[in-house]
Amino acid sequence: MPKVQGHENGNGNGGGSGRRRRGGPRVATSLSEINVVPLVDVMLVLLVIFMVTAPMMQQGMAVNLPQARRAEPVSAQPIYVTVPASFRRDRRLQIGDDTIPLSALEERVRQALTGREDRNVFVRADAQVTMQEFMEVTDLLKDAGVQKVGVLTAPPPRR
Repeated sequence: MPKVQGHENGNGNGGGSGRRRRGGPRVATSLSEINVVPLVDVMLVLLVIFMVTAPMMQQGMAVNLPQARRAEPVSAQPIYVTVPASFRRDRRLQIGDDTIPLSALEERVRQALTGREDRNVFVRADAQVTMQEFMEVTDLLKDAGVQKVGVLTAPPPRR
């Protein structure tokens, strides 16, 4: 709210200069408004920090979340790769119903993905398969051009 400053010497000239100001007494405004410049500076710094860190957060861990029970079925015919418990001994696995050696996996998956829009593969691994063996299969699938590898599990038993 503006405040009226009174005259110092009572003659109305507001000082010792001898000249009278126009409009009478001097009106000064108080500085009760918020200074937004520091606030804007802080917000811009935070914006830059979030812009720099956001891409780093997206490169964390790629996880394919399970579907809900009432989700729509997949319209395209998915590619299933099955890693049996005997994989450790004979290094053989299945693509669909065909049993192949591990060395042929990359080429067979590449052939299966030609002309497909979705480049996703579902892996069914036996519980006896180690994580290292699973990662060998996953690495070969990624080398073959698979975008996402889905892991299939058995549903929990009903109670």
